[in-house]
Amino acid sequence: MKLNKIFLSLAMAGSVAGVTTSCSDMLDRGNEYVIYQEDHTLTTPADTVTTMLGILNQLQSIAVRTNLYGEVRADLVKINENASIDLKNLANFEANVSGDDDANKYNTPRDYYSVINSCNYYLAHADSTAGNTNRNEKYFENEIGQVHSIRAWVYLQTVLAYGRIPLVTEPVVTKLQSEANYPMVELNEICDYFIKDLKPYVGREYPDPGNFGTNSVTPKMCFFPTQVVLGDLYLWKAVLNRDPEMAKLAAKSYYDYIMWDKSGKRVLTMDIQRASWSERSLYEEKYNNLSAPVFSYGSSWGTANSEGITVIPMDSASTSGFYNELRNLYNYTNKTEVKEASISPTDIYFNLSEAQDYYDWDTNRKVVKVERDKFDDEDLEDHMYGDLRLWGNYSKRKINLNMTEYTQQTIEKHTQQHVGVYRQTQLYLRLAEALNYAGYPRFAKLFLTVGVNDDTMENEVYPYYTSAEDKAFLDYFKWSNNTFITMVESYKPLTDSLGVITAYDAMYRSTDRDVTMMGIHSRGSGLAFLNPNYAPAVVPDSSAYPRDLAKKVGHWPVKEDYEFPAMPKAPKEVLKPSSWDEHPRVTLTEDEYVAIGGKKTAYKRYADSVDKYIKYIDETLPTYNADMEAYQAETDRLQAIFDADLDAFNTRRDAFMDAYNVWYEAAYSNPSLIKKEQEQVDKLLLDECALEMVFEGTRFFDLMRRAYWYNDPNRLADPIAKRNSALKAKLMDYKNWYLKWKGQIGY
Repeated sequence: MKLNKIFLSLAMAGSVAGVTTSCSDMLDRGNEYVIYQEDHTLTTPADTVTTMLGILNQLQSIAVRTNLYGEVRADLVKINENASIDLKNLANFEANVSGDDDANKYNTPRDYYSVINSCNYYLAHADSTAGNTNRNEKYFENEIGQVHSIRAWVYLQTVLAYGRIPLVTEPVVTKLQSEANYPMVELNEICDYFIKDLKPYVGREYPDPGNFGTNSVTPKMCFFPTQVVLGDLYLWKAVLNRDPEMAKLAAKSYYDYIMWDKSGKRVLTMDIQRASWSERSLYEEKYNNLSAPVFSYGSSWGTANSEGITVIPMDSASTSGFYNELRNLYNYTNKTEVKEASISPTDIYFNLSEAQDYYDWDTNRKVVKVERDKFDDEDLEDHMYGDLRLWGNYSKRKINLNMTEYTQQTIEKHTQQHVGVYRQTQLYLRLAEALNYAGYPRFAKLFLTVGVNDDTMENEVYPYYTSAEDKAFLDYFKWSNNTFITMVESYKPLTDSLGVITAYDAMYRSTDRDVTMMGIHSRGSGLAFLNPNYAPAVVPDSSAYPRDLAKKVGHWPVKEDYEFPAMPKAPKEVLKPSSWDEHPRVTLTEDEYVAIGGKKTAYKRYADSVDKYIKYIDETLPTYNADMEAYQAETDRLQAIFDADLDAFNTRRDAFMDAYNVWYEAAYSNPSLIKKEQEQVDKLLLDECALEMVFEGTRFFDLMRRAYWYNDPNRLADPIAKRNSALKAKLMDYKNWYLKWKGQIGY
């Protein structure tokens, strides 16, 4: 494949490996364009900073397109009449370029290969041995790892845009090199190449570029985490080949970044900020106290509740360098000229948002579902019903300016200076998607409902994946209860009449004050774990359930049912008379009684005691002993029956439990059950990606992954056809998903 048209301008000017002008706010350090010769070796820390900033600078040229390629070609936004013909053509899959001129400004692969070429130049010329030997320090160790990550990310974006591209891994610095033939590769080959390429650099620290920016973005947010880029490559590889093992590697890679702290990042829990009604509003059913967090990439990198992971910093003014054009495309503006937004949400997105059920607690801890009839037409127009993230991020009103009516649309996500690439919630959604493809939908579901820690894993994940292979995989993920704090405070086992644990009932905290993990769906739809209809578990196939054995088990033997006799009451003891030992059974006369030392006044009591004692030993004790003998005999008889019945019950119960355990393991490891759960959770994840990531340039690729995973182009074509029915037939051919450029790139 000849690349003379792509690389010619680079070759004629030399290899621009360190362009440091253009971004006046962030990257301009006052020097001119730095052109490195073919034999120039990067050996000093100055080379490190200059060249790294040059590569970051070049990313600005493709930043806007990373959003537009993934958003305007999907179903959640539409292109308005006032938009440019280039943008309209991009949205309608008509942005291909075939002539000598670049007919569409959004179809310019030169910009991607400019970044790639600078990365190639850097990697070819950086002296990996340069450093301070006294401190065993390598100047370029971390920079080299980061350049590998940036190059892999740019290549992934390029192949996702064009489908079939040249793979160039050496710098192009001459006209002859630009005219050389290079292998044409597709997404699968890009994943293979860069998975292998990135593995040696996983876990390296970020470079320390110094303070090259302003307060609007932390310098480390300009870098691309190797673990996350690698996770993306594994995820695309998984869906292309419908490979659960690749999905497992993707999940592990995303998890590795969540836990990675080598460059000072905190463990990423989950941002628990949410758009919500106040508890008082829910209690009084007066919906006038609504709040929503302000979405921002600009918080300090790696801190608690920090959404931003990676951004491409842009110039602050549209008159200089690379300005973030998305700010004008998504919003009304009148700074330099009055212009309505070019991109607006579709009814598809509005309807999805309104279809979400909002469940939450009121001031009395009572579960409340917000009903539609509580809102008037104006409230509904303002999107105060359903998922509240739409209300928090989007607004529209009519204004009059110079006798002309305009629609003033504001999308908060695109009021910022910089272009976002990765953020925390996006990472968790990708992790959940990978886990679902890997065959663990109940694990994936937790990220939407209540969040994850070791307790939720133990009670809501482990019981449903029973093989040794499952346990080995799940054991990779450790979520300390002290760090990952969910709304679940404890669990109570629920048992059936046979004592079999059937489920674990979650006991929730009384406050979310210390909570660090909350289900993503709760960011706009109340508390998702309170919604009884949200992500219900698929019922396993019960056709093989051991019902006959269960019926035979019967009831647990209870002694009360056997009519055990009551123990005879022991008679009150009668004391033996004082004369009994010498004169048994004889009542002495009064004189005889006095003669042995008795008192006349006690004689009558003495005579009575002899009679009572004789009756006690002749009648009372024999009767009691006979009763006790009969009692013991009956008790022994019934105990033997009870013991035999209990042994028989335990035998039947053990037989049932053995059969039950066989059924349980077979039922929950049943591929058909897993598949049903996967499809159910996958739909929830796809909807959640729409609700959470709308306007951020991910939707088209979210649909594309589903189309590849299910080997069904309808998964992509049908949603987009709801926006424009004419696109259905075109998108049934996967080659039309991609851009084409002058017969050199694309299909």
